Amino acid sequence: MADSGHGPATNRRTGAGLDATHRQPLIGQWVPRLELDGTTKYAALAQAIELGISEGFLQPGMRLPPQRDIAKYLGVTIATVTKAIGLATHRGLVAARAGSGTFIVDRNAAQAAPAAVPDADIETQDLSLNAPPVSVVMDLLQENLRELAHDGPATNRAFDYEPIPGEAAHRQAACKWMALRGLAASPDQVLITQGAHEALLVCLSALTQPGDTVLCERLNYTGLRRIGQLLRIKLVGVEVDDGGLLVDTLPDLIRRHSPKAIVCTPVTHNPTTVTYSERCKALLGKLAEAAAIPIIEDDIYGLFGGSDAPPLAASWPEGTILVTSLSKTIAAGLRVGYVSAPASLLPRIRDALFMLGWTAPALQMSFATRLIDSGRAERCVALHRAEATQRVQMAKRILGSALHTSSSTPTYHVWVETGTMRPGDISAELYRQGIQVSPASHFVIGDGPVPQALRLSLGRAHERQALELPLRLIAHRLSAGKTPALGSIA
Repeated sequence: MADSGHGPATNRRTGAGLDATHRQPLIGQWVPRLELDGTTKYAALAQAIELGISEGFLQPGMRLPPQRDIAKYLGVTIATVTKAIGLATHRGLVAARAGSGTFIVDRNAAQAAPAAVPDADIETQDLSLNAPPVSVVMDLLQENLRELAHDGPATNRAFDYEPIPGEAAHRQAACKWMALRGLAASPDQVLITQGAHEALLVCLSALTQPGDTVLCERLNYTGLRRIGQLLRIKLVGVEVDDGGLLVDTLPDLIRRHSPKAIVCTPVTHNPTTVTYSERCKALLGKLAEAAAIPIIEDDIYGLFGGSDAPPLAASWPEGTILVTSLSKTIAAGLRVGYVSAPASLLPRIRDALFMLGWTAPALQMSFATRLIDSGRAERCVALHRAEATQRVQMAKRILGSALHTSSSTPTYHVWVETGTMRPGDISAELYRQGIQVSPASHFVIGDGPVPQALRLSLGRAHERQALELPLRLIAHRLSAGKTPALGSIA
């Protein structure tokens, strides 16, 4: 006879009960039984929850006991219970609310839940780390690697000592890369770094002393905050709207703080994906030039979303340092960054680079130079632009109006507004379901209000289709949070 799901858990093959000693209900009148019959313990527990709901023992709004109590009752590990709750959440049976517990969902009142996932281990979906999917360009990268490996002299140089700032051929390739953005740089004004992060570090190290102030967007790349802490400089955040930096606030900030530099990401700002308007860029350049404050322009996404407009460095080359890399537009592990700096600032930046090491990344530079010279780098960018646009359109289709990023923007990170729901609570709940996202609080510089938003990174999934389920679960959580059934159990 089939197990009803309300007595001691029994393994049909052995007759052993996992919770045979428990006769009292776990909650209300619900006495869960784990009917294994070839399935996993956590899947059996999720089935028991579903059966408890269908038979009326678990009512909408009812809070489940703490996971450790469920584990003790059933004689299983907490990890098993956590997986079971995650699977039940996938199925729209329960909703986990940070600081409150896990509650039975009113499926008649809530919007349709995502389809059930197979009874297999729930794999973590990392939508927090922003990187392009290497699978999109793997064929070109492997072709480039094979060609480099069969070029004896080039391979020898790739494993040799490479003095800073890098040999002329590599700096010429950097100029070709920047020329794709409309910047006419000379090899004499280019430095090669191990990624854009190191480039930002050496530029700020060259321009500041401990205690100095630097202006930047208030929501920013988290690495910039760490650089500020390392250099013991004060970062003052400037608000950003849909047109870019609020330049009207800059004169007052400049008077009050006497900043030594302005750091900005005018194209596909991280995390909001905003691209500065031409008016914003023009006013920013004029204000910085009038106050003689150098701009550090982080252009790592420029070849994705900035193809129609040249960088700030093209308009004010005497005072703008351009930083770019290949990691965000080709492959995250390709740690090659380029700095184009005015002649007046170049020696200071080069000296700062020497403080971090005596040699340039020869092997990575050799790979990047061949990639650029062969035209493969440009082809990689084209492939990524097309793929990124498709992924954003998928996110728009699933997330709807919550997605703040334009569906025509080629980017692997998007900005999602959470309305009245706290991003930290949502990210904690999603984490328990195996989905990692970044709440807005991760990006805030200084004090001030935290936007009700999440940054989702769409590039970590090697295949676009793998984003479907986590995006649907996020959309369901955002919509479910607005329903009376879930709102009443906050």
